[in-house]
Amino acid sequence: MKVVLNDEMRLIDKISMEKYGVPGVVLMENAGVSVVNEIIDNFNLDYKFTIVCGKGNNGGDGFVVARHLHNKGYKLNIFVLGDKKAIKGDALINYEILTKLGIGIKEIKNDDTLIQLKESIISYPIVIDALFGTGLSKEVQGISKKAINIINKYSKYTISIDIPSGVGGNDGKIFGTPVEANKTVTLCLPKCGNLVYPGAEYNGKLVIKDIGIPNEAIEDIELKNNLIDIDIVRQGLPSRKKDTHKGSYGKANIIAGSFGMTGAAILACKSALRTGTGLLKLYVGESINHIVKTGVPEVITVPLQEMRKGVIGINHIEKIIKDSKEANVLAIGPGCGNTSELAEIIKQVLVKVDIPIVIDADGLNVLSRDKEWFLEKKSKIVITPHIGEMSRLTNMDIEEIRYDLIKVAKDFAIKWGVIVVLKGASTIIASPEGEIFINVKGNPGMATAGSGDVLTGIITGLIAQGLEPLKAAITAVYVHGLTGDKVARDKGEYGLLAGDLVEYLPYTIKDIVEDNDSICKTF
Repeated sequence: MKVVLNDEMRLIDKISMEKYGVPGVVLMENAGVSVVNEIIDNFNLDYKFTIVCGKGNNGGDGFVVARHLHNKGYKLNIFVLGDKKAIKGDALINYEILTKLGIGIKEIKNDDTLIQLKESIISYPIVIDALFGTGLSKEVQGISKKAINIINKYSKYTISIDIPSGVGGNDGKIFGTPVEANKTVTLCLPKCGNLVYPGAEYNGKLVIKDIGIPNEAIEDIELKNNLIDIDIVRQGLPSRKKDTHKGSYGKANIIAGSFGMTGAAILACKSALRTGTGLLKLYVGESINHIVKTGVPEVITVPLQEMRKGVIGINHIEKIIKDSKEANVLAIGPGCGNTSELAEIIKQVLVKVDIPIVIDADGLNVLSRDKEWFLEKKSKIVITPHIGEMSRLTNMDIEEIRYDLIKVAKDFAIKWGVIVVLKGASTIIASPEGEIFINVKGNPGMATAGSGDVLTGIITGLIAQGLEPLKAAITAVYVHGLTGDKVARDKGEYGLLAGDLVEYLPYTIKDIVEDNDSICKTF
């Protein structure tokens, strides 16, 4: 599913109107009706509504909602923020229809009218937020801020149209004080601000509604942002045929683990195998080989002589490079330790290995000291940083990254020619061509040690089975998040362990393939 920035949505609207002849007032009518349909599916006539509108098109959508709810017999109060004389265009058309019907609309212009808003919400406690939509580009201040504070304090249930007012449509930035919605009905296509944090925190349940924009209008512009949904993932999972053997499902090599960090190697290997990898080799220091072999008896371990306890020596680089010629993918980094030996191994691997490489954890930490190595790569690279690792890779502050995840991931992917999997509450995947894929599966319970090692294993396992690295990353991130949601559904978020993800992983894949779980249906 495509995801839009503010300017892209405005351009789609413009193309719909100018090229395909769909009047703007029709689009506004359809938008309002789509919200009304969502309301009547969930609220009967016993519920009373306070509709709070701005002066722009988002407010116009609110006026349409008010008219249809009135026609259906719902009780409601309508407010417009500021001077009603400033309402223009299609919003004005719908405002004037309300006035001709004799439906009163109160202005919110001062503290006295704010008291009226408060009293209305206390008596008519279901609030429709139609204040700003995606057009907001400055801090919410003054009477607008006071109105939103009243909505947040007194509303029993708030429905925002398109995006909660106070949230930036491009990046999820918070403009001072946002509406805390229980549900957001976003129109035509989801906006980036609906999906990335911190803005996504304020959506409540996100519902996407068609408003009659022609598909051709969407196809007329090149949209590079995407929401990962079940259809994309189902197409990405490799099929299993009867007349096959272990070699049919790929060969993966992993360099992982060090003294005290064997769990990372075990989790990465288990998840690669649980994803369906046919043959898996793990390169590990000889002193910890027995620990890993006990934890994952199915893996072929390659115990290597150490220069220091648990640390693979650089004298084994040529063997690692030679063995890669027989593999489909190489993963490096989980639990390896931030060592000079690892740095040299990665440097040599990047310039001499021509199979896809997945780099995580300590592999990223050593790369942060010299990213120029990326320019020498012979193959496609997938990196999987969390925000802290991305901070080290980019020399940017964590908060700076957090408030512009999409741009940071995209810029890095294009500059260095790598696939970036920027892990977080909404994981962002960026390709070297500038395409973005956003994942909204997953939950806070997955913020636990080893969760990233599991993701590395899933990506590695899918590449081993023949998926192109970008598709493997997209599929893996969704499967990883969905698996976390399944664990949380059964065990809760507090006690979720990375090992639970490994154990649930085959059941997640089974449900996706067989289309037999409702949790797969939402995005």
